[in-house]
Amino acid sequence: MTTCVLAFARGEVLTAFYVQPAGALLCSLLIVAAFCAFLTSVSGIYFGFFDRLVAELKVRYVAAGLLVILAAGWAVTLARALAAQT
Repeated sequence: MTTCVLAFARGEVLTAFYVQPAGALLCSLLIVAAFCAFLTSVSGIYFGFFDRLVAELKVRYVAAGLLVILAAGWAVTLARALAAQT
């Protein structure tokens, strides 16, 4: 478990975004997905807007966007680490 996930689980969301932005974004997306899954399991109704959303999104663009966010998050973390050493 990373420091970002641990801070996010403790409710320190801003700290999680400061420590590792990509990890905190992933945690946020997982919470949204869990909430949608909870609504589907409790109501027993599959919401059709998920199908329309997925049909309109291009997987290639989503993957590229996630890679850019991940790379930017690591770049920020590495820049902070290098700045702290000097």
